[in-house]
Amino acid sequence: MRHLVLAGCCVCLATLSGSAPAADGEKPLEPVRSFEVRAGRAFYLNGKPFFPLMAWLQDPKNFPLLRECGMNATAGYWRSSGGTKNAREYLDLVAAAGLYGIMPFDAALKDHPALLAYIHDDEPDLPTQVSDARIEPGKQLRINRRTPLWKLLDGDLTSWSVLDPLEGASLTIQLKEPVTAVSLAVHVTVSKGLAMPKEVAFEADGTEILRATLAPQRGRQKFDLPRPATFRNLTFKVLSITPGDNEWGSLGEIEAFDRDGRNVLLAPPRMVSRSTPEKTMEHYRQIKSADPSRPVFMTLTANFHPHFKKWPEDQRQPLYRAFIAAADVVGYDVYPIYGWNRPDWIHLCSECTRLLADLAGEKPVYAWIETSKGGQWTGDLDRQKDVTPVHIRAEVWMSICRGATAIGYFTHIWKPSYSQFGVPEENRRALRQINDQIARLTPAILGAPAKRSVKIESDGAKLDVMAREHDGELYLFTVNYDERMKGAKASVRVEGLTAGTVVTVVDEQRTLRASDGFFEDDFAPLAVHIYRLGR
Repeated sequence: MRHLVLAGCCVCLATLSGSAPAADGEKPLEPVRSFEVRAGRAFYLNGKPFFPLMAWLQDPKNFPLLRECGMNATAGYWRSSGGTKNAREYLDLVAAAGLYGIMPFDAALKDHPALLAYIHDDEPDLPTQVSDARIEPGKQLRINRRTPLWKLLDGDLTSWSVLDPLEGASLTIQLKEPVTAVSLAVHVTVSKGLAMPKEVAFEADGTEILRATLAPQRGRQKFDLPRPATFRNLTFKVLSITPGDNEWGSLGEIEAFDRDGRNVLLAPPRMVSRSTPEKTMEHYRQIKSADPSRPVFMTLTANFHPHFKKWPEDQRQPLYRAFIAAADVVGYDVYPIYGWNRPDWIHLCSECTRLLADLAGEKPVYAWIETSKGGQWTGDLDRQKDVTPVHIRAEVWMSICRGATAIGYFTHIWKPSYSQFGVPEENRRALRQINDQIARLTPAILGAPAKRSVKIESDGAKLDVMAREHDGELYLFTVNYDERMKGAKASVRVEGLTAGTVVTVVDEQRTLRASDGFFEDDFAPLAVHIYRLGR
C-alpha cells in the first residue's frame, strides 16, 4: 500500500478573503488537512473517500459553472485571469467558489487550504517532429514555422515548405559528408492563388551545376546533370516564377540521386517528446523537495496507445514508464468526437484507461472527457458531430470501470468562437447528473474489489464490469463501450448468487430477479447500469 499524506491545515475555507457560501443545498468544501492514496488507487481527503471531478484551465468567472455541473476542482492556473496578481490570489478565488485547486507548482501556494495537488506542465510527452537536416535560408526568405525548410528533405511527398517570397528565394542544404549526384529533382506544388517556381538553378559548393525550367504542374520534375557533381553544400535558387495572387509559394521536395538511384539528400524526421522524462523527473524532484505534502499530477497524451502509432514499439512503453515515474498521479486526454470527429473511436476511452493503469501500477489514474463539439482541428462546425450526454456518460464510466479514480472535463471550444466553457445546456445537465451520482457512490466506487468472481457476457457487444464491495453490499458498475453502437442482452454472472435475489438497478427505479448464478439485463448502445446486491 502506498500513501501520500498532506500536511495538516486548520484554516477554514470560509475565512478566506472574498469567500462565498456554497450554493443552496450544498455543503461548503472542507479545507485540505490530509490527502492520501490508499489501496486500489483510492483518494481519501481528510480521511474520507474522495473522487476528484475537475475542469481544465478556467477563468474565475467560470467557477460557478463548474459548481453548477457538480465538479469539485479545477486544474491549471489561468494566468490571464482578471483581478488576480498571482497564483495564490487565483487559488483564493478557487476556494471562494467552493472548489479545490490542482495547480502548477508555486512555493507561495504551500499549505493553502484549497490546494489539493500540483500538476506538471501539460502533455510533456507530446510528440514533435525534428530533423537533423541543416538548411540555411537566403537572407530575403521569411521562415514559416509551420512548414520548416527541413520538410523539403523529409521524403514525405505529401508535405511541403513555404518559400516567402518565392521569387528570388534561395536556400543552401548543408551536408555532414560530401555526396555525389548524377541527377536532381524538384517536387512542384500547385495550389490556387499561389505563385510557382519557373526557372531554377542549383549550385554545388558555389559552382552552378544545373539551370532548369519547371513546368507548371504538380509532382516530381527530374533533371540529369551534364556530369556527376560532388558537394557538401547544395544551393537552390528560384530565378523566375509564374505569378499568383500571393508572393509566396511552396515546394514539396528537393532530391539528388546517385548512380544507384538513392536520394543522397534524404533526411527523414524523427519524433521527440515535448519534454524529456529526465527533465520532467528533475522538475518532479524539485516540487517534492519544496513541498512533499502534495501529490503531483501529470496529464499525458493518449500516444501510449499503439492505436496512434506515434512511437516505435521498442520505445513506447519505456518512454511512458519513465514519464509516469515523475508523478504521483497520471492521466491522459483522448477526445474521439471533439478531437477527431470519430464516434467510432469511443472505445479508446476504455482501452486507454486500462493501458495507462497497467503502466502506472498502483498510482492513481484519471481521464479527461470531452464535453462538446467545437474543436479547432475537426473542420467546419456544421460538419462536426455532436458530443451528446450519452457519449459523456459512457466515456466517464468506461474510464472508471477500467481503473480511473478521478475524472477531468475538457470544456474549451474554438468554434464558432473561443470559449473556455463551451458546454451546451443539455450537456451541463448531464454533467450534473453524472457527477452527483459519482459523488454519492464514491465510497462504493473506491471500495474493495469484490471477493466473488463477476463476469459480464453478451451476444458479441463489448461490455465491461467493475465489481466493488462497500458496507456489506456488492456494487457492479457496467458499461456498453461498443463503438458499433450495438445494443445487447447481457448476462451478469456472480459467483454464489442465489435464485430470487433482488438486484437493485441504482437510480433507475427498477429491480431485477436473479437466477441461479446470474441475472440478465438489456443494454442499449453506450448504456451504463449500476447494480447493487444486498447482503
